[in-house]
Amino acid sequence: MSAPVSLPETNGRFHEVLIHDAPAYLERFGSALPLRQQEVLQHLLRCRTPTLGGALFVCPECGLHHFRYHSCNDRHCPRCGQADADPWLARQSALLLPVDYFLVTFTVPEGLRGWMRSHPQLGYDALFAASAQALQDLAANPKRLGARLGMLGVLHTWSRTLIYHPHIHYLVPGGGLSLDGQEWIASRRGFLLRVEPLSDHCRTGFRQWLEREAPEALAQIPAKVWKQRWVTHSQAAGSGEQVLRYLSRYVFKTATGNRAVPRLPDGRVRWPYRESAQGRWRSLVLSAEELIRRFLQHVLPAGFHRVRRFGWWHPSAKAKREHLQGLLAGRSMESTDSPALAPSVPEEDADPFDELERAETFVEAHTLPAAKATVPPPRCPQCDRPMVCVARWHGGQPPVESARAPPTS
Repeated sequence: MSAPVSLPETNGRFHEVLIHDAPAYLERFGSALPLRQQEVLQHLLRCRTPTLGGALFVCPECGLHHFRYHSCNDRHCPRCGQADADPWLARQSALLLPVDYFLVTFTVPEGLRGWMRSHPQLGYDALFAASAQALQDLAANPKRLGARLGMLGVLHTWSRTLIYHPHIHYLVPGGGLSLDGQEWIASRRGFLLRVEPLSDHCRTGFRQWLEREAPEALAQIPAKVWKQRWVTHSQAAGSGEQVLRYLSRYVFKTATGNRAVPRLPDGRVRWPYRESAQGRWRSLVLSAEELIRRFLQHVLPAGFHRVRRFGWWHPSAKAKREHLQGLLAGRSMESTDSPALAPSVPEEDADPFDELERAETFVEAHTLPAAKATVPPPRCPQCDRPMVCVARWHGGQPPVESARAPPTS
C-alpha cells in the first residue's frame, strides 16, 4: 500500500487571498460588517478589473500592445500606493535637520482596545491629541528640556500577526526651539525624555480629551485603564532616515502590504512574521476567513489622517523650520552613525515578502494626477523599450479597440 501523497503549498500573495475568498466572506458576514469595511472590500475586489476601466500601452519599437486595468487607489489596497510612498519619503527626508533623532511610541492598553475598535475616529483622534501634547508639555518643562518640539506621528493599528494593537510612532529630533525662540536646545546624547511621565501624561490627556469631546464614552471604558501605566517606548534613531523608510511603507497602504501568503492544500494560508524576542522568521497558519477578519480590523475611518505633523514640523510652521535651519547652519555637529535598531523598533518588520512588483504598480501612475505620476511605464517584454500609453477607458465604457482584446481578469 503506497503512502499518501503530501500535496505542496501553492505560492500566492495577499491580494490573491482577497480575490479568492473575500466574496464568500462578504456573502457570509456582509450584513454584520461596518459599512466602512464593506466599502473597502468592494474597492479592493474591483481593483484592476474591467469595472474600473484600463489603459492601453504600445511599444514604439515593435508595436506590441499591452493592457492594464486601472487601480482602485484605496489606501488599504495591498497593491496600490507604492507610487506615492517614494515621493512622500523624499519630502519628509528633506525636512530632517542635521541632528540626532528619536523614535517614541505610545501604545494603547489592552483594556481600551475594544472600545477603540468600535469608536476608531474618536479613539485615534484622542490618542494623537494626548500623545503629542504629552511630548510637548514635558519637553517645554525647563527642568527637562525647556524647548518646543517638532514631531512627525504615524498611526499603526496592527501587530506582526495582525492583532489589533493601536499605537503611534513619533519621529522626534533630539532637541527643540527654545521657549523664547532664539536658540536650538539639544537633548542629552541618547536621551530625550523619561518615558514614565510621558505615559502618565498621555493617559491623563486621553481622559481629559474624552471628557471634553465625548463624555458618554467614559462609562464604556473599564476603570482599570485609568489606573495602569500605559506603555511608552523611546529609542535613539540616528539621523531619522531609517525610521522614515519604515514609516513610508505603510503611509499609503495598510498592515499587510502585498506579501507572500502561501496557501496550504486544505485551503488555509500561512502568514509569515518575525518574532520580537529573537528576530527569527515564523509563520502562523490561519483560515483565509480569519486572515481577512484580522485585516479588516485595520480599516481606517473615511478621510482619517494617519500621518500628522506637530510643532515646528507642522506644514503651517515653515517660517519656524527655516529659522531652525538657520540656527543649525554652520554649527559643528558631531558625526553619528545611525545605530542598528533593536527588535522592538519597527525596522524589524522589513522583510522580503511584501515588495510590490513594479509590473503590478505602474498603471497607478496613469490613473493619478500628473504630479503623482512617478512610476515608470512598463517595458516591452520583447525588446525592453519603455512602452507608451496611447489610450484609456473608464469603467462602464467599452474597451479600446485593438488587435488584442484586454485580459478578462
